[in-house]
Amino acid sequence: MKNTLLLAALACAVAPAVLAQDLTLADLARRPELVPAQVSLKQPLKLQGRPAINAGQKLTVVSVRGTSVELETPDGRSTFTTKADDTDVLAVAQQTWQGLNPEQRALTYATLLQRKELWPYRVKLTQLMRLSGGDLKPGTPAILVGVEGNQLLLVYEQGKFLFNAQPRDTDLLDSARKLIADKNAFPSRVSEDLAGKLVSPATGAAASLDAKAAPKYFVFYRGAGWCGPCVQFSPSLVKFDKDAKAKHPGAYQIIFISGDKTPADMKAYAGKMGFAWAAVPQPRQPETQIVNRLFTNLIPQLVVTDRAGTVVIDSAKTGGPDNALRQFAALLKK
Repeated sequence: MKNTLLLAALACAVAPAVLAQDLTLADLARRPELVPAQVSLKQPLKLQGRPAINAGQKLTVVSVRGTSVELETPDGRSTFTTKADDTDVLAVAQQTWQGLNPEQRALTYATLLQRKELWPYRVKLTQLMRLSGGDLKPGTPAILVGVEGNQLLLVYEQGKFLFNAQPRDTDLLDSARKLIADKNAFPSRVSEDLAGKLVSPATGAAASLDAKAAPKYFVFYRGAGWCGPCVQFSPSLVKFDKDAKAKHPGAYQIIFISGDKTPADMKAYAGKMGFAWAAVPQPRQPETQIVNRLFTNLIPQLVVTDRAGTVVIDSAKTGGPDNALRQFAALLKK
């Protein structure tokens, strides 16, 4: 009898917790990141001056407000409002919600904009983007460069132009949730940015990062053989690398950003200084959307980033590359 009463009491205690996990329309109105991108109509709908929309038609969600949902018309050129209960918006949202862990559930667009470690290198558009450079269809990939205000700053690679988009108009949230579940779900943003652009400074042949390596830091050294201060600083970096590799294996990767105008000049400088770090030659540097934005017009410059491309140390702000190198040495010891 006592066991029966105990089980009944536990059931009563658990029930509210289970119910608390169920989403409401108020939750969707308050947290737009929980609103599904598309929903279906439960019954046909006739709009004034437009063809009827059939039951089961997939429509893009603009917002949820109170007990109503704002949807795009099938042609994507206008919006209309209908009762949320006339769609499966809550059921679709609930299905996604049940598959999320607590950290994924807590993620908001506002916090995501600040958490670069959860950004993939590329995102895909989920909405039609009408831009001066042409329309970009849903599914179009774009490089995520940064944030401007509450919008993403993206690069369309084929057209090579920048544009802004709301986070909701991309699959950024889905990608971030994947990275929360598995930090190796995508290659690091820096690795992706460097892919296909690295060469051996000695031979000019294509080079690549070690696919199995996952350095915590990337150390970018921008220098050139014609630069006196670069020639003076380079031996310090070479010596540091030789010593630190043994003490901190796999912790960092040095990438040379060449300021030399020709492959022969780059080869001569690397040979004279005694380094063989994979290099981004001058002609390929504009192709990097993250790395190229790290540097000023002054050399030598030493910039340390994490895997997402967030600057950890920048010699332009620390009083020169020697100070930056000392700071990085101290960082590795922590």
